[in-house]
Amino acid sequence: MVTRCMKTIACLAAILAQLLMYSPLFGGEPVAYANYAHLLDTYVNETGVDYAKWHADKRAIAELDKIVHAFSSVEPADLNAAEQKAFYINLYNALMLQTVLQHYPIESVADILPDLGVFKQKLLNMGDTKVSLDNIEKRWLLQRFPDARIHFAVNCASRSCPPLATQPFRAAHLEEQLEAQTRAFARSDRAVVIDDEHQILEFSQLFQWYTDDFGSAGPAAYLNSYRSTPLPRNYTTAWMPYDWSLNRAQ
Repeated sequence: MVTRCMKTIACLAAILAQLLMYSPLFGGEPVAYANYAHLLDTYVNETGVDYAKWHADKRAIAELDKIVHAFSSVEPADLNAAEQKAFYINLYNALMLQTVLQHYPIESVADILPDLGVFKQKLLNMGDTKVSLDNIEKRWLLQRFPDARIHFAVNCASRSCPPLATQPFRAAHLEEQLEAQTRAFARSDRAVVIDDEHQILEFSQLFQWYTDDFGSAGPAAYLNSYRSTPLPRNYTTAWMPYDWSLNRAQ
């Protein structure tokens, strides 16, 4: 009887520990991002990713592999909408980092497969489904959560891509993080280059490729919501060639 009671108490204690771990009151979250946060803090800054340093640290490579594997075991249906959105962004970015590091040293993600095939390649088992980066971004994120700011959160490991966030996205701070990412990109020359002499606005091709996501008023109108200095609306629109070279830290 005593042994049975002790086992019952131990079981209840374990359940309580799990509940506390994931309770907002105790700062828990349904997906463990602490180790991923440490890697981002170590190897990522506002200028890019230190791939050379990361690649040279075999323990850090192994840690990222473990993180991606752990992410692949998450059941998104158990998460609420904000948690799912944050999770899929983190999954995309971690999988992109893992793929680059597996092929490093490279000059561009275009070097991994012809015709930028890295984005369509099935890279990860999620349950019974093998998924690609395009699956995560276009089907799981943009279709389920039609939010143009996602384009500034997912990172394609390229120079023209909006910078990789230096911390994981978390449901509790997701709106704040998405706003910050969008505002930073909108005010940078990755988003738009202004040629006042010829009255031309040269926009990132993201706005050309995903026109429907940014609204019919056009990229200037969208970006002006996030800029302290508005873009002129009467300038000619042009598109910057996308720079697919690796987003190495400077």
